Amino acid sequence: MKTGFCFILILPLLWLTEAMAGSDLKVVVSIKPFHSLVSAVMQGVSEPILLLNGNSSPHSFSLRPSDADSLQNATLVFWGGERLEQFLAKPIHSLAASAKLVSLQETPGLRFWPLRSGKNRQKIENEASLDRQRSNENENGWPLGVDPHIWLDPLNAKMITQNIVQILSDLDPENAKIIRSNGEKAVIRLNELDQQLRTEMSDVSARVYMVFHDAFQYFEKRYLLNNIGSVTHRVGHASSVRRLREVRKTIKKNKVRCIFYEPQFSPKLVQTVIAGTSVKKGELDPLGAGLVPGVELYFTLLNNLSRSLRTCLS
Repeated sequence: MKTGFCFILILPLLWLTEAMAGSDLKVVVSIKPFHSLVSAVMQGVSEPILLLNGNSSPHSFSLRPSDADSLQNATLVFWGGERLEQFLAKPIHSLAASAKLVSLQETPGLRFWPLRSGKNRQKIENEASLDRQRSNENENGWPLGVDPHIWLDPLNAKMITQNIVQILSDLDPENAKIIRSNGEKAVIRLNELDQQLRTEMSDVSARVYMVFHDAFQYFEKRYLLNNIGSVTHRVGHASSVRRLREVRKTIKKNKVRCIFYEPQFSPKLVQTVIAGTSVKKGELDPLGAGLVPGVELYFTLLNNLSRSLRTCLS
């Protein structure tokens, strides 16, 4: 009788131990938006490690000892790829030499937009339309220089999520069922988010605004927004007096309603530009600098963009 009781008791404990075992994969992810998508797919399996945390900007990233340890111990690294995250290229190849590197820019089906700036902006957009027609069979080979902010289009995020599901399922077959189920749920949420944003952005799509630097065109093109330029063309380089005069002329000529700064950079330059005008300022964050990393970050990030745009442009 005692033996039977112990047998019955041990079975649930064995099942619980297996369920809590998780995955042996040590997954590292470059930036918060990608980390959020990976976290959604890995729920109930394991927690990926985020490399670029806090309020840091990729434009001024500096590798910490803990980051180096994470890369050295990783079995799998998700990142944007060399053309999208140049700040990580050297440390990833030197420190994560034994890990499987997954460049998310190589995700099949992604919509890419080229970098745009200054006087070349309209020319670049016209050439981009032509080049997309020429390179349909190779969407991932953008000839003009890729804008790295690919995650700000929810349909790109959906493609990236499906790619993450496939890779993790192949590497961790024991948890493939959970991974695929998580991926399906995440894709449903991303589709719902896209529909919600279409509705919300339609109310302000005609309103004219500017940004601190040109980081939001994936979001803007998806929802047909009316950003007519950026205050600075190169992050980390001081804007000249001439450039500031040009911006003020643009504001006056186009009746700009709002200029958006980013939390990673000082708002002083934006404040200088709008001084003495009726232009409002708002905050747009492309990375989720102040957000807690995890599953919800991506959805909060895009909802915050929508809220900030609607608030400042209304």
